[in-house]
This record gives sequence, structure tokens and C-alpha cells, in this order.
Amino acid sequence: MSKAILVVLFAVLIVALVLLGPLVTIWAFNTLFGKLYLIPYAFDTWLAVLVMGAFLKGSVTYKK
Repeated sequence: MSKAILVVLFAVLIVALVLLGPLVTIWAFNTLFGKLYLIPYAFDTWLAVLVMGAFLKGSVTYKK
């Protein structure tokens, strides 16, 4: 494959992860804690999970 096609596929993958990642997080929370508190699938909850994920990302480093 040419490099241009790989760059486009990589960009599509990143966009898909950004769009679907918060929905998967809401689904997981609803699966685990749905009987206590159910989060609706809406734009504002999707955006809230996206923002929360941006600020609460983990940082793992490994040094020899």
C-alpha cells in the first residue's frame, strides 16, 4: 500500500476511536452500574465522557 493510503486509514481509525470511545465507556458503566444509575446515550453525556477522558488519562512509563 502507498503511504497516503496508510495515513488516511490511520486518520480514520483515530476518528473512529474518538467517536466510539466515549460510547463504549458509557456502555461499560451502564453494564456495571445500570441498576444503581443509568447514563443516557446523548450528545451531552458523550461530550462529558470525552472531556473527562482527556483530563483523566493515565500515564505509564517504564525505565530500565
